[in-house]
Amino acid sequence: MTTDPSRDKAPSYKGNWVQDFLVSLVFLTRLPISLRFSFDMGALRTASRCFPIIGIIVGGLSGAVFLVAIAIDLPALLSAFLAIASQALLTGALHEDAIGDVADGFGGGTTRLEKLEIMHDSRVGTYAVLALIFVIGMKVVALSSAISPMMIFAILVSAATVSRALMTWGMYLMPSARTDGLSHSAGRPPILAPLSATVIAVLVAIVSLGNLIGATALLVAIISAALVGIIAYRQIGGQTGDVLGAIQQISELGFIIACVAVIL
Repeated sequence: MTTDPSRDKAPSYKGNWVQDFLVSLVFLTRLPISLRFSFDMGALRTASRCFPIIGIIVGGLSGAVFLVAIAIDLPALLSAFLAIASQALLTGALHEDAIGDVADGFGGGTTRLEKLEIMHDSRVGTYAVLALIFVIGMKVVALSSAISPMMIFAILVSAATVSRALMTWGMYLMPSARTDGLSHSAGRPPILAPLSATVIAVLVAIVSLGNLIGATALLVAIISAALVGIIAYRQIGGQTGDVLGAIQQISELGFIIACVAVIL
């Protein structure tokens, strides 16, 4: 008796919201998720609409860490460090690694090819170390300011959500700077992907923070992401996975600082 091998084959990716969410969860976090369907990197084109949903999860869990730390009377500065550290653990420091690579490449290379080669190198240079110190340090200091713990929770959730939605716009608006790599393999998402991501991000920011704080922080995050995109285009002619990660980190930082500036 022979068996049909197709019965053991995992179903293919169909591109519905549930599958897109799971693909995004696997790609953007290190949570132990087992998928019951097969997909390739091209699935990220439509799955990118779920990036801000992953931000809600990452921001919510890190916000919970902050609330627990405050509840057991840890100092605000230490609580903020723990919250940011938990984000790095959840994502496998995916975006932190990206901004470090971008800093090394843009700071250490002289030509476009040199910059791309340095960004692809796994070794960490001085520019990467300084970029991570500055970005993480400013996030922690801002989050440890004299604001209510629940407001910090809302800021963490909103910042993580908005910054990941802006990654989707980076994929849509910017050409790939490489002829290989994850970003090139993913390709350009359809316009509905960044639009859907934007709706989710705006709703989360406004509902969590209110009209004034949410709108101001959104504007600053968009400007921050645009600046990274402009610099990347001038430096290497487009985006890579590292550039998208840098967009996430810088726009998140801008969002957090804007929130604290308005509140204080």
